Amino acid sequence: MTAPPAIILSQPQMGENVGAAARAMKNFGLSELRLIAPKFEWPSDRAQMLASGAGDILAATTLYPDAAAGLAGFNLILATTARGRDVLRDILTPEEAARRLRAAAAAGQKTAILFGGERAGLDNDEISLCDALITIPTAPLPQVKATELKAGSLNLGQAVLLLGYEWLKSADTTPPSRTRPTPAMPATREELIGLFEHLEKELDAGGFFFPAIKREAMVRNLRAMILRSGLTDQQARTIRGMIVALVRNKYRGKA
Repeated sequence: MTAPPAIILSQPQMGENVGAAARAMKNFGLSELRLIAPKFEWPSDRAQMLASGAGDILAATTLYPDAAAGLAGFNLILATTARGRDVLRDILTPEEAARRLRAAAAAGQKTAILFGGERAGLDNDEISLCDALITIPTAPLPQVKATELKAGSLNLGQAVLLLGYEWLKSADTTPPSRTRPTPAMPATREELIGLFEHLEKELDAGGFFFPAIKREAMVRNLRAMILRSGLTDQQARTIRGMIVALVRNKYRGKA
């Protein structure tokens, strides 16, 4: 199996967000969590409250005093940021980032995704230690004051969730559309003949087969159409029930 990237949170402000990040990791097959100089006491009860089943990830979380220590041992590190800053780096979409991470992991490299703190994100020194940047596309914000952040930003847990989803999706072979299989058996010939006769009887009563000289050809075409649909036994019974209901309501309306 391809080793998933580690999630590294630099200077997270709130235990709740770390717990939400761990829960997101659990959903998408990520397991290694590192914290760089968290701004709260660790272990955190608030992180446990938000982890919801990801307590094993929190229990194995490791702490580091700075970025140099926290990023040690990795071959490919991608940093998330809402802005390109002044450092020249490739800026990747989450989808492309997942592709590069998976390719690197398949080649035996150890990979990681670095996330900044909730208030200020990553600084330029931290970004300078990374191979490329990831920017998550967001809708433009309405006009704000010059002192406020103009770039779209996400909650830390949401950002981890989106990157985790892209990582898992990059190897997912689920077809884009599928129909849930049913255990029903194909309709037997007796059930189909009963459907043909029932339908043709009511169509005769309603004057559908007109002109009469074309009745036989119309019946053959109708039967061929029904046969091509590959009805199950349940579907054949359902159609007969529909015919009964339509006829009953027709006569009820005339009463």
